[in-house]
Amino acid sequence: MVTQLALVNGVASPLDQAGLALTDAGVTRGDGAFETVGVWDGAPFRLDDHLERLDRSLSAIGLPATPRDDLRADIERVLTDQAADGALRIFVTATGTRIVMLTLPPARAPLRHLVSQPAPWIRPVGTYAPASAKTMSYGPNMAASRAAQRAGGDDALLLSLEGLVLEGPTFTVMWLRDGVLFAPDVALGLVDSISRRALTEIAEAEQLECRSGHYTVADVLAADEVLTCSSVRPVCPLSRLDDHELPVDTPLTDRLGTALDRRRRSAVGVDP
Repeated sequence: MVTQLALVNGVASPLDQAGLALTDAGVTRGDGAFETVGVWDGAPFRLDDHLERLDRSLSAIGLPATPRDDLRADIERVLTDQAADGALRIFVTATGTRIVMLTLPPARAPLRHLVSQPAPWIRPVGTYAPASAKTMSYGPNMAASRAAQRAGGDDALLLSLEGLVLEGPTFTVMWLRDGVLFAPDVALGLVDSISRRALTEIAEAEQLECRSGHYTVADVLAADEVLTCSSVRPVCPLSRLDDHELPVDTPLTDRLGTALDRRRRSAVGVDP
């Protein structure tokens, strides 16, 4: 069982007793960046990738990187003597507050039905922070999820202003057709999904061709298999998009999911 623990600037507390100043910019403005790292059998999966992405997000919104040694020391403390699955959450606020906490894996039903929703992002202009930064201001993404749920879906498939497929509010979306694994181009403003990277590596090792580009809902509907995944979710085949049924026979998705779970629970991708 996971012992839920939080460290705020290196000070440890039980998760339900940890505190943050109400004047902190993370509270007053949602100003900061974050990462959620999957912990499998007590070990974080691809931690270095997550910490590097955190640095990129902080840089994108004009904030300094947090000293890596401090983060690693906090992470080591919250993971000490842990042997179960969990979610390692890391936040760095504009005030300079560093939060590292370990929680239980989110109790979520599998995603089976997505409903298309416009991506709630401001189009980047000039030096404005790119949409791909994992900032703490996630309210618009959650609003898209709720809109999709009101429409009868489990969650949203976010689309660009031009109608291009992007991602889910908190997960990546990929699909297979004729033995090719497709994904939207990260340059469209997507989060550079670490789960997507891992699945692409697995697919290439399985001799599957991988392509990224600009795709529409029609491209997804023409797929043989559609899948979702995130750092704390397993690979899940999608069975419905908007009002359209999707194929229920998903052998390649099942194979990719099994391989990813094996990596998560082995030394592959686990940082020392």
